[in-house]
Amino acid sequence: MIRSMTGYGAAEWMDDQVRIAVEIKTVNNRFFKANLRLPDGLGAVEVAVEKILRDGISRGTISMNVAVEPRGAAARAPVNAEILAAYWRDLAALSKSMGLNGPHLESLLDLPGVVGAERAVLVGIENLPDKIESVAKEALGRLNAMRDTEGRATADDMRRSLDDMQRRIAAIETRVPAVIVEYRERLRLRVREILEGVDVAADDQTLAREVAFAAERADVGEELARLSSHIAQYRELLEESGPAGRKLEFLTQEMYREVNTLGSKSNDAPISREVVELKVGVDRLREQSLNVE
Repeated sequence: MIRSMTGYGAAEWMDDQVRIAVEIKTVNNRFFKANLRLPDGLGAVEVAVEKILRDGISRGTISMNVAVEPRGAAARAPVNAEILAAYWRDLAALSKSMGLNGPHLESLLDLPGVVGAERAVLVGIENLPDKIESVAKEALGRLNAMRDTEGRATADDMRRSLDDMQRRIAAIETRVPAVIVEYRERLRLRVREILEGVDVAADDQTLAREVAFAAERADVGEELARLSSHIAQYRELLEESGPAGRKLEFLTQEMYREVNTLGSKSNDAPISREVVELKVGVDRLREQSLNVE
């Protein structure tokens, strides 16, 4: 079954150390393009998360946002011991040279760089990369469930378009023999009018050749057969598992070619009307195929 390229999925997980929230949005794109937003310090997780996305999405523009909020003891502001020790040594030496009491530890916490290095907040959370990957997979599953639902709706609409196109192909096939008969009668009447009052007899063999030539020019059997074949292939692709969007796009291009040839061969008003509706149907299929993975 085909899958839509557009969708949304979100998942959240929380324990006594951390809260992790993942959002994934996808829109149309002929290729795979991932835009990932993760907190600082989690660059190593980005590679694993992108692989998860590639395993579940073949093409489209993916926007993924990962929020990580430490909780409990992990939420404390970290202290940079090296910077604190350097401040302590400098201030202790300065106090000694000036005959002052040594510095107080509490007073050093407000100095730049001692407290609050954001990337260090995430250090110490157990199995954080594994937890992020697990939440990402859950969000991806919900995203794909939504894309599957939209894909089923799109496939149903495509089938309705294909059904309508087949009815119009059948109408053209029924109409073609009548077109030849009507042309033959019009030709006879026209020749009779031209030769009225003139002592010249119409050559039945010449008329037959002209009718045969017109029938050959108006023969659209090959185009109708190929168009029907494309429709059958289109239906098969709608039932297959895996990405089908590019194949569907190719088939719509081939359908356009056959329908345009039908239009150029037809000089019959009823057939021309059916050809116009066929073009509308193919255009509808093309627009829908652009949203299929």
